[in-house]
Amino acid sequence: MSKNRIVYLWTWPDNFGNVFIDLGSIQSLKEAAPEYTINQVGGLSRVLFEDRRYGQKKNIFRWIPKRLIKSIPYLGKRIAEIDRNRFINSILTIDEQELNKMLKNFLDLSIYFNSKFVVLSGCIMDWYLIRQFGKSLLDLKNKNVKIIINGGGGSSYNEKVISEVRKFLKKIKPYAFISRDEVAFNNYQDLAKYSYNGIDCAFFINDYFTPAKLEMPKYCVFTFDRQPEPEIEVKDRLIVRTHHSHYCDPPKSYFEKQNTLISNLPEDYLNLYANAEAVYSDRVHACVVALSYGTPCKLYHKTPRALLFDRIGASGIEKELTYPDTNRIEREKKKQIKFLSDVLEK
Repeated sequence: MSKNRIVYLWTWPDNFGNVFIDLGSIQSLKEAAPEYTINQVGGLSRVLFEDRRYGQKKNIFRWIPKRLIKSIPYLGKRIAEIDRNRFINSILTIDEQELNKMLKNFLDLSIYFNSKFVVLSGCIMDWYLIRQFGKSLLDLKNKNVKIIINGGGGSSYNEKVISEVRKFLKKIKPYAFISRDEVAFNNYQDLAKYSYNGIDCAFFINDYFTPAKLEMPKYCVFTFDRQPEPEIEVKDRLIVRTHHSHYCDPPKSYFEKQNTLISNLPEDYLNLYANAEAVYSDRVHACVVALSYGTPCKLYHKTPRALLFDRIGASGIEKELTYPDTNRIEREKKKQIKFLSDVLEK
């Protein structure tokens, strides 16, 4: 009989949006099942092994100019659906033989805990759910560990991606699936024993961390990693700039404007977003975090991942500065905690 233990699988560590998801997911588990021990397993090793296996192929495509890719009919259509890096991810081989080669020498700590459940969260209903976590989840299933996807969604919902993810979910047979957007719920809810139309786990970040009151002039935050900073009219406010990615090797352009923060601590970002007058960003989870703390924001990025804002009544976030319905967010969080608590007790 396995103990009251949950193994939590962290995702890739090079983007603070994913850190916010993982911290929020762990917080939701603590609220739903305070009697459980949660053992966290890092995601860096998986990324390093994947880069060793696929890095050369990734780099070849990164060197091809985007305008050239877009000029090729099929590739241009794919790039229109998902951004450049996710396009690169989508063309990588994910068959079982490749998985075994990629992870041949990988020490998978997750299978050595005497656990009842394993949980993973975020933008995983995609190629990398299979590529980075496939072998681990199959091994855990064979150990009779129950698999929970907590706040799962995808970067793309085209037919090929949905088909591949469904095939894999049929193999691992999730015990519970909590979606973070309704499209994910509709496409995958039938493949888990228990399913719930939920919200993104980063909305729980304000329960994880209580921000300090900063003694700063009134300010707005600009967070742009995917595109040059657009012209945004902000009157009588200090502009603070943050970046979620490349914190180990930032581009030179990141240092060319005043009041820039690039940090290795999620709390630095949380303090800034929580105290801001507004957040303007091309990062989905800069906006999620801002809304969780009651800060208005606007998203400057067209992506299927933005469907998660529909679940908390912020569907216009790509068009205008959006003020959060904090009461609705808290109601959704409580319902999700209740569902989690129920499935963890069964």
